[in-house]
Amino acid sequence: MKTFKFTKAAIEALPLAPAGKQIDYCDAVVQGLRLRVGASGIKSFCVAKKKEGRFIRATLGRYPAMTIDMARAKALETLGEVVMTGQNPNVTRREQAKLDITLGEAIDAYLATRGDKIKPDTAKHYRADLTNYSGDWMATPLLKLNRERVELRHKAITEGSPEAWHGAALESRKGGTGKGSNAQADRWARTLRAVWKFARDHYRDAEDRVMLPEPPTEVLSSKRLWHDAPRKNDRIRNHELKRWLDAVELVRQQALNWRDDTAAAVCDAIEMALFTGLRRAELFELTWDRVNLAGGFFWIDTTKNGDPLELPITDTLLTIFRRRQHENYKQSRFVFPGRSPERPIQEPRRVIARICAATVPDPNPSNLPPLEFTCHDARRTFGTVAELAEVGQYTIKRLMNHRTRRSADVTQGYIHFTADELRKPATRIEQYILEYAGRLDSEINSNSNLLTIFATLPEEEQRRLLLSSHIILGKSEGDGNV
Repeated sequence: MKTFKFTKAAIEALPLAPAGKQIDYCDAVVQGLRLRVGASGIKSFCVAKKKEGRFIRATLGRYPAMTIDMARAKALETLGEVVMTGQNPNVTRREQAKLDITLGEAIDAYLATRGDKIKPDTAKHYRADLTNYSGDWMATPLLKLNRERVELRHKAITEGSPEAWHGAALESRKGGTGKGSNAQADRWARTLRAVWKFARDHYRDAEDRVMLPEPPTEVLSSKRLWHDAPRKNDRIRNHELKRWLDAVELVRQQALNWRDDTAAAVCDAIEMALFTGLRRAELFELTWDRVNLAGGFFWIDTTKNGDPLELPITDTLLTIFRRRQHENYKQSRFVFPGRSPERPIQEPRRVIARICAATVPDPNPSNLPPLEFTCHDARRTFGTVAELAEVGQYTIKRLMNHRTRRSADVTQGYIHFTADELRKPATRIEQYILEYAGRLDSEINSNSNLLTIFATLPEEEQRRLLLSSHIILGKSEGDGNV
């Protein structure tokens, strides 16, 4: 290895290295300082030294952006660090970069690592939790987010302080988001804790040791500041089912009369939610290629827990599906299309508000208030009625597509229901709902369902059924049974 005093003229006169190789030159002034020349002509300063039997090399910078004097000063500093610590400066820099990880970089890495295991909507909510309530922290290193800052921000979110909101203008927000609540504060803290724990385990030193401390959200536990908001238990009570179903029917008929196809689709979707317990996204994104009317079942490919779900088509659901087929004028692939046939229903709140208003009877001698509900209230109602119908815990779990990943119940892992096995319990739940609503064994309701189904059948099928009924009727009269 050639050694000479680095000068500008000497360095610029150096030849290129052979293709695919690099050549190192040593400085005669600072021992350990080297210049590496590549085949492309790039020249880089570095230091090289043996320490306790280990060869340590660290790049300092490129020439001529880094001058010779700068390289010698940096080399002396770096070699001094090697002597004092025995650590490779490259490793030290990489570890320092990990310690400088920002909240924004941490959430990016967190979501990227989880990949397909997390749904796009869930990832969107996680990111929104942090950007909306801690958008001013996204470029801040995690190490600077201490317990005091987390405690103060949690309190500000709870109280709805303006300094805690960093999202879109509050006037454009829906559902009270950004106005402060116990639930929003806890949700933000849980998301921050999840991202921090991931970063703590993910970014480690050369010895595979964690470098970040425990999440600063621990202060909420030590000071008992978690609000632990109770889980929502809103549902449609049994004695209110008739009023609720009547309101859905009223708004649906109005929508059909006004040719408001989207509102009619929302009414059908809301009613189907009550009789299936499906989640909002699972229901709205249902497509016709996953509905088998001849086989009497339909299925959901993408669910919250990732397990596909196959459900039977009961009489009530058959009526809904037939009506949806008949009203599908735009030939949408979605069972419940939105304003555009290429997209499912996006926002049902406007129609839900009309249904809520329609739950107030006219006249109203008992001064009944409107029934307020959300799509998830229908799911809770289904689950409650299923328990009252005594269909069994395993069956309810499958109907609602619940799975306990860490359950010690080995038996549950051996029970697999298809639509055929779920048909009887699903029908039983349907009968309980109709009974509570005063519609079970109702001749008017039965005739209405039959007429709806009949009207949506193809003309050839209608003629075949009518002909069959005349033949049966004629035989009965001939036998003297009528």
